[in-house]
Amino acid sequence: MAPFADWLPVRPAEDFDLVVKIIGPAASVIAKDWTRITQELARQGLSVMTQRGRLGGEAGEFALGMRLATRPFYSMGHGCDILVSFADTTTDCGHVGLQPGSVLLRDLPETVAEPMPPEGVISYAVPFTAIARGNSDGLPGQGLAALGALFYLLGVPSDTLTQWAESVSAPRSFVSGLEFARISLEKRDAYSLPLAERDTRPSLLISSEQAVLLGYATSNCDCQTACGRELLRCPEQWTEKHLDIARSMVSILESEEHPGVQAFRGPQGKVMALLRGNDSAIASCFQGHTAPHVFVASDIPDAIRLLHEGYRLVHAQESDAVGILIEESIALRQQSLDVLALSDLIRHDDRASRHASSPLTEASSAMADFDGHLDANIGFVAWGATQGIVRDAVALCRNFGLRVAALYPKQIVPFERDQLESFAKSVGRVVIVESGETRGYWNRLRPSFSFDYALLAPPPDESLTPLTIFLREGLGSV
Repeated sequence: MAPFADWLPVRPAEDFDLVVKIIGPAASVIAKDWTRITQELARQGLSVMTQRGRLGGEAGEFALGMRLATRPFYSMGHGCDILVSFADTTTDCGHVGLQPGSVLLRDLPETVAEPMPPEGVISYAVPFTAIARGNSDGLPGQGLAALGALFYLLGVPSDTLTQWAESVSAPRSFVSGLEFARISLEKRDAYSLPLAERDTRPSLLISSEQAVLLGYATSNCDCQTACGRELLRCPEQWTEKHLDIARSMVSILESEEHPGVQAFRGPQGKVMALLRGNDSAIASCFQGHTAPHVFVASDIPDAIRLLHEGYRLVHAQESDAVGILIEESIALRQQSLDVLALSDLIRHDDRASRHASSPLTEASSAMADFDGHLDANIGFVAWGATQGIVRDAVALCRNFGLRVAALYPKQIVPFERDQLESFAKSVGRVVIVESGETRGYWNRLRPSFSFDYALLAPPPDESLTPLTIFLREGLGSV
């Protein structure tokens, strides 16, 4: 779950924050259904971030993850509030982050006694396989039965669940899972999704590739005001229209030299986005250019904003080529996008007129964000996707009264060394946070700086979380 967020019960006056994971074979076949439902949650006004992949590498169990909240957040969080498990080894769930107060739903044959759950975990046995077999729905039915039970336990209104059932691939199993939970499960937890009021800010759930395409389409649109009005009237229709526009103008390239990397090239070819890219891949795209700029996106909305910034630099002749890196962890996500913020960006595509409070339109000096106290004890520095983890860690440190600050450089070519030097002088000590063992950004950018620093990177085969940063650097500094 998000670090130290409130668990049970959920109090209406407090922020809501929930991390859900689904693991096992059935998770892989309900990915489209999962996307439809999470899109509906985004439309209800919740902040949503989803991710898919495998636990522990290519050989691990398939996993779907979702974090949702009533406030903006920046990373997938930490741990797990609710786990739906189709995995063969249902007793070993600690590796997914279950903690006391978490909820576990797992498939269990009727003839098998339910094993003891991890200590403090609330466990429910739901016969996903039997429900799917009874409806002749196979593996998709197992997954949809689980979703029906899950969203019943989360207190989603029955009329909303009925609407969802009409759009999923195995509606009978979804309804059967819902009915099983309603009749057979005694709800012992107090989670409840705070579905939106009518005046909630509208949002869209988009993938990283869709964000890139929308960034190109809106950067090259000449009807900003009319386009913004259309977006507010019908976000889904506007999105489909502009994705089609982008597909007609954007080239998608792949290179044997950089396997897995997709290079998106817009009109005139001067602004490129690299999905699953790294700085060496983008360097090869801009050989021969004399004044290139390279940015690293921190999340999906940031990719759109940086594409707009890239076109601004090219049109102002401040750069002859611009590249935006979108790292692997972001490429695997879907994330909710504030429709009003997007409308503001495309209607007022002028850095001087942007509202600093908007997540899409904030303009920071020299393309870096600063957060925190000027006289902080600790100053974090992070690039790319690691920014989201550090932002959540900074919020966690502040909740415990720690004076921390953070600098999030987005521009790595040319790199603003003076900005980092000034930041280092304003804090007690500097902690450079890298997302992987290679420490690619820091190793590439570090010159002979005048300040001392600590370098924080994850152990082998592990990833950093806001909680690990807090426990090591926050509590460790007291």
